[in-house]
Amino acid sequence: MTASPDGDRRAWLGAAALATFGVNAKARPQAPTPATAAALPRLARGLNLSHWFEYERGQGLTLAELRGLKRLGLDHVRLPVDPVVGGWHPQRGGQLAFLGELLGAVDMAVDAGLEVIVDLHLEPADKQIIEDQPDTEAELQRLWQQLARNLASRPRTQVALELFNEPQYYGLKRLRWPGLQRRLLDAVRAQAPAHLVLLSGSRGGSFESLSGLTRLNDPAVAYVFHHYEPFLFTHQGAVWQDERYTTAGLRQGLRYPPDAAHDSALPLRKPHPRAAQEMADHLKAGWGPQRLRAEMDRAGRWAREQGVRVLCNEFGCIRAGVDAPSRYRWIHDMRSALEANDIGWTLWDYTDIFGITAQSAQPGQQGRRTLDALAHGALGLLDTAAATAAPARAGAR
Repeated sequence: MTASPDGDRRAWLGAAALATFGVNAKARPQAPTPATAAALPRLARGLNLSHWFEYERGQGLTLAELRGLKRLGLDHVRLPVDPVVGGWHPQRGGQLAFLGELLGAVDMAVDAGLEVIVDLHLEPADKQIIEDQPDTEAELQRLWQQLARNLASRPRTQVALELFNEPQYYGLKRLRWPGLQRRLLDAVRAQAPAHLVLLSGSRGGSFESLSGLTRLNDPAVAYVFHHYEPFLFTHQGAVWQDERYTTAGLRQGLRYPPDAAHDSALPLRKPHPRAAQEMADHLKAGWGPQRLRAEMDRAGRWAREQGVRVLCNEFGCIRAGVDAPSRYRWIHDMRSALEANDIGWTLWDYTDIFGITAQSAQPGQQGRRTLDALAHGALGLLDTAAATAAPARAGAR
């Protein structure tokens, strides 16, 4: 996901036939051995650090703040990297002007004891260029050669590489994605043969497309998907949403679990011919802890059947216009459903418009951010402030 006017996250609407990976179709997936798994990042509980190496680059972190995240009980962070912001272009290629800063951020997270996902996070318009012009794929391969060459010296126990955030490739174009993903993997493997690489399905990185992949016989890969359902709730008020597909951007104040009387009475920002039907469908879908658990049970079952690791490295709910208890109930239920299926998770996000800090969406707050009070319980994290304050109170008695 990307927190800007992109429409890219709408993977969940209009889902159709499953994509086929088309590589090693007859090979049995090779499950990681205990020794292999121990040498790779666990990626059990993490946060997306958006806007550090994308957009205006105004949401960097300090070493102290990263260490604070580790103390909360998190084990990893995900760094979305937009190479176009760094000077690269799909048609012209180029070097990343911020490569040194990116490597410094990776090293800082490693020093803090965290695992790190370096995630190639292009904007939809730039992804569309690659999708429409296959000759640009060579530049993407060269980009990953450059990144992997520099990241190969970082510890494989703590650094993972994500080839492509939310590939689009809808319709018949989905048939082109498997080959490109394999070529990107080959480019990485030539430089970093043993680091963990994260793969995804097409159509926005949905589980539906992921579950149609033919798994690669590579013990150092894992498979990722994103989940933002019910979309009407998690993206309410997101004005960049394409109104041809959803009325989420026209609404605010929806609750979780849905409250039929309350939610149906909320006014729309403007009329829409499909608004009533979309609301009716939303209310009939039964979104609550049981439904979320059932969705994640499907993912967990697929992972066990295929003998592979599966991670949900994006789920989250927009901050503005959503009552905090509803928002954190949804985050809690998603996190609980993932952990019940041994699926590692990475919340979107730490401190932007989907953030969980009091300073979310406020650039320039490095080292001064504090988590919302409800975030600790929702994510199962330690409340380090309370933990450090308790002995002082005891001593005072």
